[in-house]
This record gives sequence, structure tokens and C-alpha cells, in this order.
Amino acid sequence: MITAQANGLRELGTRIFHAQGAPKKKAAFVAETLVEGNLTGHDSHGVQYYVTYSDRIREGFIDVKAEPRTEKETPTTALVDGRWAFGQITAMRAMETAVAKAREGMVAAVGAYNCNHIGRLGYYNTWAASQGMIGMMFVNVGNPNVAGYNIQGRAFGTNPVSVSTPTGRETPFLMDYATSIVAHGKVSVARAKHERIPTGWVRDKYGRVTEDPNVMWDGGWLLPFGEYKGYGLQMVSELLGAALTGSRLGLEESRRPPSPNGVFIVAVNPEAFVGLDAFEERAGRLVSWVKGLQPEAGKTVLVPGEPEAISKEKRLREGIPIPEDTWAAIVKLCGELGLDPGIALKK
Repeated sequence: MITAQANGLRELGTRIFHAQGAPKKKAAFVAETLVEGNLTGHDSHGVQYYVTYSDRIREGFIDVKAEPRTEKETPTTALVDGRWAFGQITAMRAMETAVAKAREGMVAAVGAYNCNHIGRLGYYNTWAASQGMIGMMFVNVGNPNVAGYNIQGRAFGTNPVSVSTPTGRETPFLMDYATSIVAHGKVSVARAKHERIPTGWVRDKYGRVTEDPNVMWDGGWLLPFGEYKGYGLQMVSELLGAALTGSRLGLEESRRPPSPNGVFIVAVNPEAFVGLDAFEERAGRLVSWVKGLQPEAGKTVLVPGEPEAISKEKRLREGIPIPEDTWAAIVKLCGELGLDPGIALKK
């Protein structure tokens, strides 16, 4: 493993995307979201995407200069055409729009289509919570690589769901996960580390149990979490993220671009109900009660959002571990662009 520093990785990512034509502000924002993925312990949504996004830029799937455009709008809703900009740019625009509308209308819903991969949902929902809002996101990934309940073969994308709320504490509540048993990127990380994976993650193209992450690139598929419960949430993200927004359904014939995301966001203003101060007081009490419950032997009770905060504090202090294969791919990309990757390693 290579140990890199957060600030250096942000600067390196900014230079990588800027060198490929992205305005510096956009390049910096995309790099920020990816490094935040590593900092919060979600390496599946981290700087490995420096290479993936660069490939998609070269292939014409990401338009580095495109600006999302609002196609339809009411006082409490909007539909955003991402115009194949960086997915992070579109997702943040959609979340900012939802939060702004919820300040006035109390509850707002915003959809986005023609959107590339947006990265980790928790980035946007955590921001909404910092604005005193409850944020909800349902995202379809229009590239099937996950089976459904009692289905053999690829049926859906990883179709994540996320909810975040302010709690009156430093760390907001954050639920953020794929509806597959793990994110596809976690299989990529295991592959880069040359590690085996648990037998409950993936089936090979013949439907056989396996510990080999490489089968995902040879017709294999992920399993949904929680059997029919995860399957139900897969469908929710498909219906709201794709059917409602006009994004590509996972089972539609087209496979290009490789990772379109259909995004559906709901922002709720606590002032429409008990008010933000009262909500934070009650949410804070709930968190304190839960954390005060008796843990299982050898375990610690954590509230959703805390593992990310703990990881971030540790990795800001100690650095971010990156698999050697992932780092080698980034170094190769930097060589092609005439950049020095060493800035990510300097303390």
C-alpha cells in the first residue's frame, strides 16, 4: 500500500482534470469529492476514479466544460439536464437547488438526468445536513451488475440510497449505501489489492459462489443485500432515479455511456414541522440514547455517520492508504499528462 496525503491528492486530482480541459474550479471540486470518499473510508468511491474518469473524458462520455441546465421548474421542484458534465457537478447543482427551494417551500424535490457517475452520495447529503436540512437521495446506476431477489444474472445497478439529517452534534446522521451487498467499487479495491472477497458478495457468470473478485469483469454479478428487502430498495431507486427523471433504466438496451446516474433528491426543512432547534435537540437525544445502550461483547455502538467521521480524523492524521496497483495506474496517467504524482506523497 502507498500512503498519500489528502491535500496532495486533492491538488493532484485538480491538475489531472485541469490538464484534460476542465476549468480549475470544476476540477478541484471533483477531486475534493473523490478524496473525501477515501478520507471517510469509502475507497470504493475515491481516487481510483482519477483514472476511470480520465478514460471517460478521452472516450467522450464526460464533457469537462458542460454546465447542467434546469429543464423544468416549479417553486418546489426542478428537473436538471446534466448534459454529461462531471456527475459531481450535476449532483451538487441538484442538491443546492433542492435546499434553496426547501428554504422557501419547506419540502422540495429535484431530479437529474444525462448525468455521469456522481460518486459518494453522502457527500451531498452531509452538505444538506450542514445547511439545517434533511436530505434524501435515490440514485439509479443504468449499468446492470447486480442480481435481484430470485434472479440469476445482472438486473440492476448498485442503485444507492442515502438519508442525512442534522443532529445538533458535530457529526450528522448519515445513512448511505448501495442496494447491492457491497458497492461495485469495493470489489475493484479488492482486485487492486489482490485479495479474496467474502463468498456472499459475488457470483460468477455461471451463478457459482466465488471468492475471486476478477469474475466481475467476466460476466459475474453482485448480490442484493437483505434478499427481498434490498431488492425492494433496488426497485425504489430505479423507479425514482430513472423512471421518474427520464434517465436510462438499467435493463434498457444501450450500454453507453458506461455509468449514467439518474438522481432523485428530496430536501425537507425541519421548520415546516417542529423547527430546526427542536429537531436537533430531539435528534441529539436519540443519538445519545442509542449510544448509551449496552453493546455486544467486544463491540462498540456507533450511529450511522460516525464510522466516516472516525475514518476521516484518522486518515487526515495518518494519511490515505492506496493499493499499489491503483497508485501505479495514477502514476501512469500522470506520465501521459506530464504531471508529477509525487505531490500526493509529500507531508
